[in-house]
Amino acid sequence: MEESLDDILDQLSLDPFDLRIRGWLEQALARYERAWSLAGRLGIGMDEKMAPAVYAHCLLKVIGSEGVKIPDSLWSPDQSVQKLIAEVFK
Repeated sequence: MEESLDDILDQLSLDPFDLRIRGWLEQALARYERAWSLAGRLGIGMDEKMAPAVYAHCLLKVIGSEGVKIPDSLWSPDQSVQKLIAEVFK
């Protein structure tokens, strides 16, 4: 997931020392934990491919809510990820 963070920061041209990042990470982790428990109830398997994608989506949603423009190319096309994130951010 650290790779996901580095990739996201790089693609959004955000400085790794930006003071907002810590708060974003805390919010994203809370949403990710919620997604993890919700995945089981929705019948979505959280494997080594799905987990980083879900975390990345949580982080992108949090960053986007702060007014940072998120390019479409960063969003996973996986319908299961999108469904889970939609539920988490209701």
